[in-house]
Amino acid sequence: MWITLRKWLQMAPATLRVALRRDLPRLLVVVIVLTGLRYDVPPADSRDALLSRRLSGLTFNLVNWTLGAASDKIGFELISPQDGLSDAAQVAFVRDFVRLVAETRAAEDEVTRIYLDPAIPDPEAHSVAERAMRDRLRAQLEARRGVAEAILQEQVESVLREEGFALGGQVLPPLRFRMTQLPYVLIVSRRDRIERIDQRELVTGLSVDQADRIERDTERAFDVSAFVTPIGGLGAYPTMLPETDALVFLLATATHEWVHNYLLVRLAPVATGYAEDPVARVINETTATLFERDITPRVLKRFYPDLAWPADGLASLVSDSVAQPAPFDFNREMRITRLRADELLAEGRIEEAEAYMEARRAIFVAAGYGIRRLNQAYFAFYGAYNAEPGGAPTAGRDPIGPAVQALRARSATAGDFLRAIATVRSLADVEAAAPTR
Repeated sequence: MWITLRKWLQMAPATLRVALRRDLPRLLVVVIVLTGLRYDVPPADSRDALLSRRLSGLTFNLVNWTLGAASDKIGFELISPQDGLSDAAQVAFVRDFVRLVAETRAAEDEVTRIYLDPAIPDPEAHSVAERAMRDRLRAQLEARRGVAEAILQEQVESVLREEGFALGGQVLPPLRFRMTQLPYVLIVSRRDRIERIDQRELVTGLSVDQADRIERDTERAFDVSAFVTPIGGLGAYPTMLPETDALVFLLATATHEWVHNYLLVRLAPVATGYAEDPVARVINETTATLFERDITPRVLKRFYPDLAWPADGLASLVSDSVAQPAPFDFNREMRITRLRADELLAEGRIEEAEAYMEARRAIFVAAGYGIRRLNQAYFAFYGAYNAEPGGAPTAGRDPIGPAVQALRARSATAGDFLRAIATVRSLADVEAAAPTR
């Protein structure tokens, strides 16, 4: 090869020979360096890389959202217009804002109804007044959003401060949230047992057919169980909360998501290990649920005494939730379903377990519960929130939730409980933890 190159150089014009003699050593160095590089490319059979490819265009860009929301928050807090309002005026402002949320949603639903009605040939012309009303309400809502968020943040922080989470009067981390349209989430579980192995935030506004297609495509491609669901909040920073007229739900979710941020800032093992360790995930989510149940009633008593913490949990507070018939015991039937599914999977009867869960789903739907998909991934998602006495029905015999509840019971305050959780790494740690201030 070198002899051929010498002959070619001898035949080349003089100027070209000079250039090549000058630059050839540099070119050879570049070639050697490039051929020696090792690129960090995932192997072709990597589920993570392949799933990312399949979900291209459907994943939620959390980084961009966070940068935009944080920028807005910083700009707003330089002004802090809520500081000029009395406590009574702040409460009235929030109540008006929540009412405006309900009116805006109703106006948007009315426009949607017109566009869905096949008897209306020209929905654009037919909905001029309705769209004008919707846009006017939406503009009013956006103009008030920042103040309402700031007031609610300070109201929750007033109780967090009493629990010892402030330094120099400033709650750390500061509770900051943005009400917005929330992304969906894809939960991926093993088929042979209920265990979450992946999670992806998806774009907002997914239709039911899109969710079903993502689930089935993921299951076929990777031999897993998949479940797509909307979420009630996301512990980014600022936290993502739903735009809802359910004020109690909003306050509780803000508190819940703050717990995730607090544990992460503390570099708590149950926060840093959240993605990989299912035990850490259950401890984290159960803790956040128990903590919100401590803090939210105190916020309500102080600022909104006419509102009460519901005995049947937060689900009944969401505006679009459906009232369920009393005779059907959802918790009992769901617990039966989880326990039997666990038994079948432990025996290696995967297909039979999946058929059983689908048959049970039909029973729930017939009873008025709109469960679209009931599988391993469903239980892997909802089973992490194990804060019900005796354990959540979706958690089966998982001992982690009851252990976290026991730690809360022997903690003098909610603050002591959360600080103790920040130090634990395992179920054994939770069982042995002695909360101290």
